[in-house]
Amino acid sequence: MIPNTNRVPNSRIELRISCSHLKNLDVVSKSDPQVSIHEQKGNCGLVKYLGSTEKIKNNLSPDFKKPIMIDYFFEEVQNLKFTCVDIDGEIVKADENDKIGTFETTLSNILSRPGRRMVGELKHNGKTTGNILITAEELQNTNHDIYLRMEASNVDAKDWNGKSDPYFKIYKAVQGGGAPVLVYQSEVINNTLNPVWKPIYMPLESFNGGDMFRDLTIEVYDYDSIGSHDLIGIVHLNADQVLRGQKEFPIINPKKVSKSGYHNSGILKFYDAKLEKKHTFLDYLAGGCEISLMVAIDCTGSNGLTSSVHSLHYNTPAQPSQYARSIMSVGSVLAPYDSDGMIDVMGFGGSFAGSFGVSHCFPFSFDTNIPAAVGVQGVLGLYTENIRKISFSGPTNFSEVIQHAMKKASEGQNQQNQKYTVLLILTDGEISDMDETVRNLVIASTMPLSVVIVGVGSSSFDNMNRLDGDDGTLKDYSGNKASRDIVQFVPFTAFSSNIDLLAQETLKEIPGQLLSFFKTVGFVPNPPRQYIAQPILAPIPPPIAPQ
Repeated sequence: MIPNTNRVPNSRIELRISCSHLKNLDVVSKSDPQVSIHEQKGNCGLVKYLGSTEKIKNNLSPDFKKPIMIDYFFEEVQNLKFTCVDIDGEIVKADENDKIGTFETTLSNILSRPGRRMVGELKHNGKTTGNILITAEELQNTNHDIYLRMEASNVDAKDWNGKSDPYFKIYKAVQGGGAPVLVYQSEVINNTLNPVWKPIYMPLESFNGGDMFRDLTIEVYDYDSIGSHDLIGIVHLNADQVLRGQKEFPIINPKKVSKSGYHNSGILKFYDAKLEKKHTFLDYLAGGCEISLMVAIDCTGSNGLTSSVHSLHYNTPAQPSQYARSIMSVGSVLAPYDSDGMIDVMGFGGSFAGSFGVSHCFPFSFDTNIPAAVGVQGVLGLYTENIRKISFSGPTNFSEVIQHAMKKASEGQNQQNQKYTVLLILTDGEISDMDETVRNLVIASTMPLSVVIVGVGSSSFDNMNRLDGDDGTLKDYSGNKASRDIVQFVPFTAFSSNIDLLAQETLKEIPGQLLSFFKTVGFVPNPPRQYIAQPILAPIPPPIAPQ
C-alpha cells in the first residue's frame, strides 16, 4: 500500500539526540559517532531516510547539536530506526564493522513519554552497545531566523601560557522539564582571552521554539585537545533580553561564586542581535524567479539496443521506457515554473550522423542552434524521434553535462533577474569520471543550480550515494568542500509502481536548495509582479446577408 502523501501532518516534530557509554570501535582513540534516522510508515515497506546528526570526534557520550525533523501523523504508526555508527575520515558508506548499534521505536511512543523524552539501548548482534536519549519537541513555525554576533572579554585563563581556547554551547530548556538540549556549539578561538566568534544564524523555532522567554543556558569552555574541556563559566538568559538591547552578561563559574572577591569569569557580549523574516520558496516565485529545467539522457551501450524489447530505451506508446516515464513525471512538475517553456535536452555517451566521435554532451536535436524543446511533450517527442538515431557507446561521464548546466545557470544572474536551474540526469549506470564530476559539483554548489539524478534499470548505483550530500558534505580530490547540498539521487525502481512518488522524492529538496542559494548570495525576493488583465475583445459578428 502506498501512503497518501497529500494529507497534512498534525505537527512538525524536532528530534534531538544524545548518546552515552558507547562501545569504542577505534583502537588508538575513541569512536567518532554519528546517528542517522530512517522512518517506515505502518507495514507499507517504504523506508525513508530522515537525516543524520553531525559527526562528533573522539567521544563515547556525544551530545549532538543538529536536530532531525519529522512530520507527525496521529493516525499512522511511524516506525523509527536510529543507527549509531563510527565515522572514520570523511563521509563513506558505513558497513557492519562501523555500526555501533541500533534502536527502534515509534514516534508516538516518544511523544507519549513524560517530557517527550525516551531513553533506549543501542544494540548490535544482540548485545547492548550504549544508550540513546531522544528528546522531541513540537515546532511552531515562526517564519523567522535569529541572527546573533557574540564575543567575550577577559575570560579566565586556563592554559599555561596565560591564555584560553574558548568556545561555547547554547542549550534551551525543554518543554515539560528535564535536562536542557543542545542547540548550538561554536568554533574554538585559540590563544585568547577576548574571543570573537562567527555569527549564529538559525531558525528561531530551533533556537528557542519561538518562545522568546524560554530559558537559555550558555556554557563557555576552554578547549583541551587531551582530556576534558575546562568550564570557564555559565550565562543564563532568554532571547527577549538580548533582542531588547541587553548586550552584556557576566560569565559565572559556579565553583568560584563562594570565593571572596569573585565577580565573574569574563563578560559575554552581544554586539548584534536581530530577527530576520524567513523568505519562502513562493515569495521568490511571486517575485518572478524562473526555474529552468534541463534534461540529460544516458546514451551509453549498457542501455541495450533500442530495437530490443529488453533495452532500457525500448519505447512505445503502449510500453514507455523508464526514461520516458521519468521525463513525464519530473518534467510535469517543473515545467509550469519555467516561464518560456523551453527545456534543454542533452545526450551523453553516444554519437550520431555528422558528429565527430562519441560526445558526452550533445543536443538531442543534433542541432547546436536548437538545443531546447517546448514543454514536456516536446522533450518526449524529441526523445522518441531521435533515440533510435544515436549510436550508443560510453563511458558514463557526467562532468560535461554538468559544466553545460553550470554555464547556463550562471548567465545573467542578479537581484532583479533571478533564475534557478534544475538539471535532470537520467542514467542506467555508475559514473566513470567520478573525480571530475565531484569537482564540478563542488564548484556548482556556489551557483543557482540543483542536480537531480534518476537511476533507471537494476544497477547498484553505489557511487551515487556519495554525490547525494544527505549524509555529509561532498568533497573533491583536492579537499574542497561543497558550500551546500545540490544533488538528489533516486532509483527509478523504488517508485516504478507509483510514478507520482518518483517526482515527489526527486524534487522535494529543490525549494530548500533554492532558498539556500539566494540566502548565500543575499538576494531577497523581488516585489510580487502585478497581474495586468488583458482586455477581452468581443468577436466581430459576421456580416448580415442582404435581404
